[in-house]
Amino acid sequence: MSDDRGEIARLCENLPWLRDAARAAGLGERLEAAVAVAAAGRTEGVTAILRRLDLPEAPEVRAPGGIVYPATSEERYGVEAYVCPGGVCDRTWVRPPGVRVTVCAVHGAKMRRQRST
Repeated sequence: MSDDRGEIARLCENLPWLRDAARAAGLGERLEAAVAVAAAGRTEGVTAILRRLDLPEAPEVRAPGGIVYPATSEERYGVEAYVCPGGVCDRTWVRPPGVRVTVCAVHGAKMRRQRST
């Protein structure tokens, strides 16, 4: 995962609670500006705001049962993997059976199903 794409993935995965933390720290406007930059595929300001809010490293993507799946595991494991709808980050989300597709917090759109190659 490249650093830029990785930072955007961390932002997306943590954005719901991060918005609350940023508002409480008086950094809400800076965070929203960083989100707009991230949506365009750039990271100016994203890394700085994540450090300032002391965001921990993003956990590995896990499916039910705690199994970690690689990003290209759909055919091999029979799981549905979803990726960034804007194509700007490396986030991969494995959909548990019966769970609705999650929404990308940066783009505000459903994650896009990864096509097997």
